[in-house]
Amino acid sequence: MRALTVRGDDAVEIHTHDDVYLARRVVVAAGAWTTTLLDGLVALPTLRVTEEQPAYFAPLIPSGTDRADGADPWPSFVHLFGAGTREFDSFHRGVYGLHTPGQGVKVGFHGSGPVVDPDQRDFAAEPTQLAALREYVRQWLPGVNPAVCHPISCTYTTTPDSHFVLDRHGPVVVAAGFSGHGFKFVPAIGAVLAELALDGTRPDSRFAATR
Repeated sequence: MRALTVRGDDAVEIHTHDDVYLARRVVVAAGAWTTTLLDGLVALPTLRVTEEQPAYFAPLIPSGTDRADGADPWPSFVHLFGAGTREFDSFHRGVYGLHTPGQGVKVGFHGSGPVVDPDQRDFAAEPTQLAALREYVRQWLPGVNPAVCHPISCTYTTTPDSHFVLDRHGPVVVAAGFSGHGFKFVPAIGAVLAELALDGTRPDSRFAATR
């Protein structure tokens, strides 16, 4: 999708690289490109786009079916530090992690990356942040190897209050600003977007585009 043109309350043109489509509704879930795509069409809160740098670390303990008992020793976790502690500053307030089959144990800081233009990212690992992530793993995760890791890059699109945007403006339904939490709520978000598209039923006002 390259652009949208609203033709009325029940008509919107969807411009792609190959063609133009006419629809009664369009659901826009464009992540870091939401503001660019919907500029002038939907009033949105400020969406802050940052480049985050988690990494996959090699586990020292076999997981899942590799273990004789079939247990997975790596549940998802969130580790938050109290304000004013050394760890709060060193480890960007907190860390999350989860086991990813075939990849290793994913560990990352939450919403600590620099603001970026999503079209100008270099995807390169930032040495200082990677060193801090390895140090966290060394101190707190004895079951993985801090020296063996694969840095990855992703973006957060964060609203000022960290609540999602789930709303509709004419024929345009928007889902944006998931602030690093959206994936966990996909089934519920899908149901909300379907209701918005079909009959305009809105969720709690905390998710309104203007709030």
